[in-house]
Amino acid sequence: MKLIYMAGKGGVGKSVCSAASGIWMADQGKETLVFSMDPAHSLSDIFDIDLGSRPKKIREHLYAYEPDLGQEASGFYRRYKSILSALFGLFEVEVRPDDFGSLPGVSELIFMDKLNDIYVEKGYDYVVIDSAPTAMVLPLLQLPSITTGFITRVLGMRSRWMGVLDLLEPGFGDRILQEVRTMRQKAETMREALLDPNIAAITVVTIPEKAAVEESRRLIETVQSHGVSVASIIINHVIPDCDCRFCQEKKVSQSSYIDDLYQNYSNKNIVILPDYGGEVKGEGLVQVARDLYCSAP
Repeated sequence: MKLIYMAGKGGVGKSVCSAASGIWMADQGKETLVFSMDPAHSLSDIFDIDLGSRPKKIREHLYAYEPDLGQEASGFYRRYKSILSALFGLFEVEVRPDDFGSLPGVSELIFMDKLNDIYVEKGYDYVVIDSAPTAMVLPLLQLPSITTGFITRVLGMRSRWMGVLDLLEPGFGDRILQEVRTMRQKAETMREALLDPNIAAITVVTIPEKAAVEESRRLIETVQSHGVSVASIIINHVIPDCDCRFCQEKKVSQSSYIDDLYQNYSNKNIVILPDYGGEVKGEGLVQVARDLYCSAP
């Protein structure tokens, strides 16, 4: 299985690029899943089909999946009930399973957990990951070290506190350790996958505007500092040749940012997508797929 991870600023077209990439891989005869890690799902609108909370077949070899965050949060809470109860209890906070998914940072954990299940099952040749604007690749990289530090501390306290925890509920302390080990193992599995260029390809999607280009630069630097290589950059919404004053001025502005990206990332595969002049969805994705992969070197 190979993972194609679309990352970048919100509003640059990651979902369209993810959907088009899925279509291209499926058309090559590869079993492909487009997986949304963005709580504000948009794949249903882009594929112009109602996606449920399970992988749904879009066309031959192609499936799409928008996990329901509320539903997945309840399942996640049940799987890690002991450790979450201990953590919330430590701060005297009561959190109901129905409200769990709305807590800051929790969606990253939930989607990481679900992506791990998909990765371990190996049911697809390709999984195209439509990420959230917060670049959820970073939590996947950072979570192993966080859980490692946590479990080390818990093990260090075991002799002093596990007996107390077991007094509250028999086996409570051991269940906490088991849940932390499970979470750590999943995080390490996904991190190792992202670090392996034979498994994961990180593609940064951007548009030729200052805010987007600067955020893409920071994202690339941060990801690469963790040892993950960014293989490709997609420059989206590029104005085509046009004689009108607005388009000419826009094109001049965009050209400087495009030239900057080519100059600074000459070692990466850079693909330019035109501005299609309107909303891209349904069968319009086929043209995006051609522009993405037929023009690539």
